Amino acid sequence: MALRVLVLLSALASVACATVNDDQSCQEVTRSTCGTDWSNSCLKCGSSFGYDCEECCPGCTSVTKGSYKYCDCKSPGPGPSPTPTPSTDTWATYEVDGMSVTSVTGGSDASAYSKVVIILHGGGQSGDMWTGYYNQGWFGDLTGMKYVFPTSAISSHVWYNSYKRAGCGFFDDCSYDLDSITTSGSRIASLINHEKGLTPIGGNGKKVFVAGFSEGAQIAGYMQLSGVDFALGGSIVMDGFPLPPMVHWPNHPEWAKGNATYSGDDTKYLIWHGESDTIFPVTETVQTWEGIFSASGITSSQYTVHEEPGMYHTVIEKEMTAMIAWVKSDGASTTTMVEQKA
Repeated sequence: MALRVLVLLSALASVACATVNDDQSCQEVTRSTCGTDWSNSCLKCGSSFGYDCEECCPGCTSVTKGSYKYCDCKSPGPGPSPTPTPSTDTWATYEVDGMSVTSVTGGSDASAYSKVVIILHGGGQSGDMWTGYYNQGWFGDLTGMKYVFPTSAISSHVWYNSYKRAGCGFFDDCSYDLDSITTSGSRIASLINHEKGLTPIGGNGKKVFVAGFSEGAQIAGYMQLSGVDFALGGSIVMDGFPLPPMVHWPNHPEWAKGNATYSGDDTKYLIWHGESDTIFPVTETVQTWEGIFSASGITSSQYTVHEEPGMYHTVIEKEMTAMIAWVKSDGASTTTMVEQKA
């Protein structure tokens, strides 16, 4: 599997800060026609450069990413958090490093598992979003598996604080509260070590996987290279753009060699991205991840990239199925749903 040819980061930055295509620009809807997708959940559009929604539909959360401001409606609406539907699986709640954590283990024996998948929610959401997908049956057969759903300890439930500043895009440190990235990374590292230390895992980091969507995907991708100093089972990035400091590594490979916390030959990544994602454009996102891998000495055999046709910035069942298959195969799955790019 050959790496794609990388374009200069300066060129990428100009594309990332460009205006969204006319047919993908902010469109106002009435309250009676509010939907649950980013494209039909804005009550009031702003006049700023790029996709700019100033007021979201009820039950939706405003999210800022670089020059974009959009609505995320995937989290549970107002009212009680969703509870798991009755099943034979075992649920638990606990706290690690200030984060509320919910977990589910396949079957009635809470210790009967050999792999753990920590899954991080999108910005402004909570771990309950994954409970909702469990209730829809998207996790399939949980035999031998434990899934862990933390909620960010930041009060707004983002994984990092971002800034909407003129001239600051995805490649610029001025778009981010860097300390909040480091803090969330430290908290997730505590959770990884907690799960790794439990008896079924026996201290084996390769039995612990970290996944996430959107902001959660950004932190999930951050953890292996900037958060822990041992090999994880794998990292699953679902629609997430790389964060600092890694985003700078393609242009400064010497920084990767000196600062990557772990990038051994057993490092594994799955990058899943929607081709129609206008929050994190697919070309810039994938090229940047591949540039990071190249700078870190991670070969093309150590990661899998899938670009899903017609998919926007969202989570779909096919994506979850592919993630689970990849985890169960220890990162070796090359099915039609998760295909290595030649």
